[in-house]
Amino acid sequence: MALPDTETVWPLSGAARQAAPSAPAVVAVADLRATNAAAVLAVVRSADPHPRLSELARATSLSRPTVEAIAEELADRGLIEVASAPSARGQRSPGRPARRFRFRPHAGFVVGVDVRPRSVTACLADLDGEPVAVRRRTVRADLTGPARARAVTATVQDAMAQAGAGPERVWAATVGTPGLVDRANARVRQADNLRSWADTDIAGILRDLLHCPVAVENDANLAALGEQWRGVGRAPVAGEAPAESPEPPAAGTMVDEMVFVLLGERLGAGVITGGRLLRGHHGAAGEIGFIRFPGPSGAGGSTVPHGSGGPPDAPGLEPLPETVVVAAAAGEPDAVAAVESYGRRLAEGVAPVLLALDPALVVIGTGQFPTPETAPAADLLLAAARRHARTLLVDPPHWQLSSLGDDGVLTGAVRFALSSVEVVLRTRPTSLVARTRN
Repeated sequence: MALPDTETVWPLSGAARQAAPSAPAVVAVADLRATNAAAVLAVVRSADPHPRLSELARATSLSRPTVEAIAEELADRGLIEVASAPSARGQRSPGRPARRFRFRPHAGFVVGVDVRPRSVTACLADLDGEPVAVRRRTVRADLTGPARARAVTATVQDAMAQAGAGPERVWAATVGTPGLVDRANARVRQADNLRSWADTDIAGILRDLLHCPVAVENDANLAALGEQWRGVGRAPVAGEAPAESPEPPAAGTMVDEMVFVLLGERLGAGVITGGRLLRGHHGAAGEIGFIRFPGPSGAGGSTVPHGSGGPPDAPGLEPLPETVVVAAAAGEPDAVAAVESYGRRLAEGVAPVLLALDPALVVIGTGQFPTPETAPAADLLLAAARRHARTLLVDPPHWQLSSLGDDGVLTGAVRFALSSVEVVLRTRPTSLVARTRN
């Protein structure tokens, strides 16, 4: 199948503009049928147990013949199928059992890609957002843009081959990348740590391979979406916030106001406000790596070892040395003090951002604590940042470590791509053109 052209291809980009109010338009028969098909499909996807025709008619207020015709068309498109009849041991019922319908999440797929200096990871996910195949390859940090693009296409092809899915079954794709991305999610504007990457049209290259809409997006932005969708941004928020702070979000809800801090070889942030990405006028919102953080002894007096803070006048925060992380996790006093100072510096540097945005949640995503043995050091950093932030902010947010870890960017890329497919499934699913079905 293939996605039709849509006005808003990337509804999660934060760059979509509200359409100007207009006079009511005449609804054509084809538009009405598409709307009815979307309503039927929505019930099929959400109902538990799988609905019968009579239940679909009742839920949509459509006639049974209309629902039956729509169900047949959706089945022809490969979007739904007749579900297996539930077991009825010891029961005898006259006549043929009523058909029940279920959604086919493998009717199509989306692709998410996580591009890093030393690796490329691709995930093929179904229409429920569940990973079907994930492939990763290591690359040299000094690759040119064209060579890195070839690694991306090869990794995507590996994932499709693993799942036995051809390009015609991929409906949308998103590439997560370091650097600045234009507001249209079409090109990388700047990527200082990836050689000639900004001169490479990775969206166009991947579109030529997959023949579907392809977006590029900043990695921290995607990690924020991933955490909001399937990480700590959706779970009940726990923390040590003051009693007067707002109640944490209820279980299962997504946090509408959140800042994700990507803390590692480079520093960046993904900002979600009003439930959507905040991208800014130039698409550069969240580039906190340009902030000049307080010096090594400027946040509480503890000295950070050489190599973790960089030159005093340099922006950003360099990663903690691995030896310091390991020693802090083991409880060595000087290393503990260094990690806690690092946490305080982080909180002080981002405090103006938090004052301006007033988020409910700050999520720290970092690869600096890669093993269970180094987890105590991560807790030290988080606790220090949380405590220091309370002294700087009017309404301190909750602070949590990422629950997705290394999969945050990839999860967000899948979510971003899937959002464009959802627009079509919710509005005009029968406009999907059938090609190949398994």
